[in-house]
Amino acid sequence: MEGRFSISLPKQVSGYDPQSADTPEGRVESSMFTWTTADGMFMAGYIDRPEMLESISKKVLDYLRDSYLAKAAGKAKLIAETDISLDGHPGRESRIDYADSFVISRIYLVRNRIYQATALFPLDKRAQEPAIIKILDSFKLLSQADVDAQIQKRIAEATPSPLPQEPVTKKLKSDAEDEGLKGKVKTIFTEEENLDGTWAVSKRKPASIDYYNEQGNEIKSVSYDYRGNPLDITVYGYLDGARVSNSRMIQYEYNPPPMAMASAPGQPKPKYDPRYNYKFKFSYDSRGNLVEKIFYGNSGKLWLRYVYNYKDKQKEELVYSENGSLNQKYVSTLDEKGNEIEQIVYETKDNSVDEKYSYSYEFDSQGNWIKKTTSKWVTKEGKSQYEPYSATYRTISYY
Repeated sequence: MEGRFSISLPKQVSGYDPQSADTPEGRVESSMFTWTTADGMFMAGYIDRPEMLESISKKVLDYLRDSYLAKAAGKAKLIAETDISLDGHPGRESRIDYADSFVISRIYLVRNRIYQATALFPLDKRAQEPAIIKILDSFKLLSQADVDAQIQKRIAEATPSPLPQEPVTKKLKSDAEDEGLKGKVKTIFTEEENLDGTWAVSKRKPASIDYYNEQGNEIKSVSYDYRGNPLDITVYGYLDGARVSNSRMIQYEYNPPPMAMASAPGQPKPKYDPRYNYKFKFSYDSRGNLVEKIFYGNSGKLWLRYVYNYKDKQKEELVYSENGSLNQKYVSTLDEKGNEIEQIVYETKDNSVDEKYSYSYEFDSQGNWIKKTTSKWVTKEGKSQYEPYSATYRTISYY
């Protein structure tokens, strides 16, 4: 989906290599997938460049060919090359021989993206060339409609069944109120953009979608990974009078499934409630501030405990692990409306300052922020100051 292409090769890849680098021309990002078979290897992927490439296609294609042959250091021989195209976009097919293998490589230039589909096989497999060509011919570009349909299909397949929304014991405040949201919020679509070039994917990309019912309680959320692909789908509700959630994950080749943790020898195997993943407990102070949020696993074991302390215009957030140890500490300064305008992240080992951030906002007519610009405290050449780090965008719909 992120590469916007398809090819007729197994869904399970042998390797995935994402890379990014800053160049004098700008940010360059690439992703390459590899399939290793008993007979040879296929590679397919892309490189994103800052400049538009189609208008200088011959120069770019010549450069890519010459660079490849130069890296081969005389071990490769160009046998033939042919100008080709894909959906009207310029490209080139190159056939290159080595002493013991042959390569068929196809490169296409689509705006600022270089697509590549390559086959590398031993010379004694030359008879398989028609089958190899058939696979290379299957390389196709996906339209935005194709991408959107695939995203919705994956989300639908991974979405757990809805949970009951009628609690036996209601929370003091709704989820929307806990988040400081104003008005009857229905959905929040959040996007993130890196501003200092330190993320693997810097461009603006989806981060999450949150769905609320008319009572202000969250009923579903979709979180996206660092590449901007949907990753976790969580539904919320009530079981046995307790607030609970159930989640499922979408697997990608570049995100292997989490390792299963084995029980310690001699320890009884925990009993799990298959109806949910986590159970929550909330506590509030006399002013209605959320002061504690506890996560329990579906075995009944405490997983995480969040503690919030308020003093003047400051909010302290402490996160404790299941064994009671402090593993995260944040102190935020709030403005008159309760929005964070500065946050300090502390090292829990010695309580030293690890990172500092400042925030500025743009708001909609309901008073909810729709853009948050984050600046990070950095030290360069002996001088410390806040510099732009990221931007977060929220598209909010209301009942």
